[in-house]
Amino acid sequence: MSGALAAAAVAPHRSGSAAPVTAREFKEVLAHLPSGVTVLTTAGPDGSGMAGMTASAVCSLSLDPPMILACAANRSRTLARIRSTGRLAVNVLREDQGHLARRFADPEVGQDARFAATAHHLEDGLPVLDDALAWLACTVDAAHPGGDHTILTAGVRRLGLGGGHPLLWHNRAFRILA
Repeated sequence: MSGALAAAAVAPHRSGSAAPVTAREFKEVLAHLPSGVTVLTTAGPDGSGMAGMTASAVCSLSLDPPMILACAANRSRTLARIRSTGRLAVNVLREDQGHLARRFADPEVGQDARFAATAHHLEDGLPVLDDALAWLACTVDAAHPGGDHTILTAGVRRLGLGGGHPLLWHNRAFRILA
């Protein structure tokens, strides 16, 4: 969408305006906030019952102790599994892993199929995607309501760094660094 079209599509919202912000306007504006692309994964203590989902709302929360924040849709099957295991891994995707982001975001692809078609290994009992740009194995500290999402805070127990450049999500499309 060109700048002129974008400006016409979303009217400015002024403080004190009587018109509430619509979901469409909100999504249009936030589509312009670039973010990294991750896959959140979890499993039972023995590595069974793996689940995973694509997430772009992930960030660092604290250095001391090391903590992250991640948001997941309340209807997510993976969120339900994360709640039951109390653990998650954050897999930061590389620029050539858009296919993994799509696979783990597709509600038509079952959890078993997601992992069967994705090279992965266990780190601290959690599924970590092979060749991820980086990964963190975490223990969930708290889950907070956030509208139609749940905000998870988690302590980082282990981590690893691969090589390459990140996959980005901006304006409803995958992007790479120039």
